[in-house]
Amino acid sequence: MLESPFEPLLHNWKRLHTLVTNDCDGEEWQALKPKMAKLRTDTVSAVPGNEDDVIIKAKEDLVVLLNQVQSAPGMDPFLETIKNFGSNRTIQFKHLWTIFPPGELVISNLFMDAPQAFIVQECSSEIHDESDAGTQKEKQVWMLWCWSYDWNGKTFDRVLVYFKFEEYPGARMINTLHCHPLQYHFVDDASDAKIVQLKEDMIERGKLYRDYAVRDVGAQMFDYTGSAISHGSGFQRLKNGQNQSDRDNFIEFMFGRRRGRPPPSKSGEVRQITGRVMVDFDSYIQHAPNVGQRPPMGKAMYSARSEECRCGACTNNQLLIANQRRNFDDFTADKPFADDEQYLLCPPRVLGYHLGTRTWLELNVNTIKSISQPASNRAFTKLQLLERDKDLIQALVQSHTSGTGKEPMMEDIVSGKGKGLVILLHGPPGVGKTLTAESVAEMAGKPLFAVSPSDIGLEPADVEHNLESLFELAARWRAVLLFDEADVFLESRSAHTSDLTRNALVSVLLRVLEYYSGILILTTNRITQFDIAVQSRVNLGIRYTDLSIEQKQKIFEQFLADVKEDLVEERQEILKWFKKDPDAIEWFDTMNGRQVRNVLFSAASLALKDGQCLKLRHIKTMARSTAKFQDSLRSIVLTARSKNEVGRINE
Repeated sequence: MLESPFEPLLHNWKRLHTLVTNDCDGEEWQALKPKMAKLRTDTVSAVPGNEDDVIIKAKEDLVVLLNQVQSAPGMDPFLETIKNFGSNRTIQFKHLWTIFPPGELVISNLFMDAPQAFIVQECSSEIHDESDAGTQKEKQVWMLWCWSYDWNGKTFDRVLVYFKFEEYPGARMINTLHCHPLQYHFVDDASDAKIVQLKEDMIERGKLYRDYAVRDVGAQMFDYTGSAISHGSGFQRLKNGQNQSDRDNFIEFMFGRRRGRPPPSKSGEVRQITGRVMVDFDSYIQHAPNVGQRPPMGKAMYSARSEECRCGACTNNQLLIANQRRNFDDFTADKPFADDEQYLLCPPRVLGYHLGTRTWLELNVNTIKSISQPASNRAFTKLQLLERDKDLIQALVQSHTSGTGKEPMMEDIVSGKGKGLVILLHGPPGVGKTLTAESVAEMAGKPLFAVSPSDIGLEPADVEHNLESLFELAARWRAVLLFDEADVFLESRSAHTSDLTRNALVSVLLRVLEYYSGILILTTNRITQFDIAVQSRVNLGIRYTDLSIEQKQKIFEQFLADVKEDLVEERQEILKWFKKDPDAIEWFDTMNGRQVRNVLFSAASLALKDGQCLKLRHIKTMARSTAKFQDSLRSIVLTARSKNEVGRINE
């Protein structure tokens, strides 16, 4: 039974009005013949006569029905609103539902102002209680429930989101609403052509989205320069919460949850990102922090209810299936899309991980770029390391990389063991250990996946699970795994009870290492006692010493050479000063390679602030400041050491 204001009829009013004004032998009526024939077969009380008689009778009944609706009390404002859509394109709050019929294509900007298409499921009015201390206040809102389309790591499925419209005075232009029908998005004379172009652009973007989402393992690394939404760093498993009872599951499956108030969305931080990213939905969903039932999609607010009714009457209704695009669900990676509208509904973002900042991100589809030259020796050749050590590293890495998937020359006694390449880099800070790891990854054309003890934890109960998860992720990405500051995992195990925790950490690392088949680089600033079992699993150990002044000069020259010619004044004077000036030699004597780099980068920042090219005076200023800071630190350390020694004497 339909009640005023007869939503299904008003949503289709223009189409119905066209039918009653056209002849029965016109295209519109003739197109309905197959559907009406099926209706006669499925309906108990079929209309007698042939197909033409049925159409004539249907038109007569439709005229009566529309006249009844028009004459019903209170319908004039709604009919007037629908009539004016095409002219003034404005809408009052109370009539908002009239522009959102089920199945309508709408547009919004949930992800960094990128246009995104949705399909309307339902628009309904709700009363929200916004009472606070001492006051009671209820507010009417319109809730618009819409389908988006997203990849969950296994299948493409429709995803239900909602938009909330709060009451506003008067009438508003439809295209100023934060979500509105695509047909009203443009208001000028060329609006139809612009809508066609916008849809084509979103379809092309959707094709990129699908390509990135279903990339094979090992082909997920891209270049990225632009804005992205960060949702934090670290690694954790998705927590699904408590299981529901069988009864709750059945009710939810058949009829959906009670709607209730939807949960608040979690918005991230917009950041400027440059460098290599991994596009990987499955890993994001498993490991990114603060992932709820659905991964983030910009400012999208997800439904707290089950998505739709699954009773037999609904699941077998072909018109409903087409209207709500139910046939878009359950598309796997190897199942091509059947309709361009599937591409159209894809969001403008993919999910991934930035290798440089070690953060989980929503990435703009149109900003992702393929890597033209994944493997390069450019950085490796600049390493300040003995040539024999560089040759060893290069030979082992290239052998391991080229041997992937081939029959090995030698096998471990136990199948599957000993296939990894473990390199240990040890020495003081700032001498090139991390740069070596970065160079190895670049040389191998692989991602550099860096982790630290803070990612793994120190509780033995958690460490094994965390280590296994990180090693699995590195294997999935075909990455070079950099385990920075791994001291606590490398020191010798002890029989003392107080060292049981550290003993457990070392044992866990050994177990996980046993079957890891990728490249692992361990770095440490100090090794006082190196566990013998860890030693046996290291394929190559490189000891780094403090850099000589000649090595620092090369580092300085390399970084200065990277600055564009027209952005540096006195280039030759700068190089001469670094090599021969007594102050420069004294200032840089106690600096490591990282500090040499920082002096040059900070000097460039000073020059930029002054609106000038990089000059010698900028470099002198930063070198003097850094050296003074170094002297202050040494003085503090010596003073503290003297106090400790006096304390021991007095004891």
